[in-house]
Amino acid sequence: SDPIKKSKWKDNLELSSQRALTVVRYLIDRGVDEKRIRAVGCGAARPRDSNATASGKARNRRVEIVVYMRGTG
Repeated sequence: SDPIKKSKWKDNLELSSQRALTVVRYLIDRGVDEKRIRAVGCGAARPRDSNATASGKARNRRVEIVVYMRGTG
């Protein structure tokens, strides 16, 4: 993806990590036990789509939530 310009984040990895942390805080505020949550920022390392188009870049700006059932993960 494109580098961040004029941003409070150093790079896309830092931005990605902050997005993940924002979701973690949201879940904790709504009662999810923080011991059951992990946050990982991937920056540009794991794109889902090509960054050659605006729509591809938009799809790559995401937070993925994975739910493991007890005893499976």
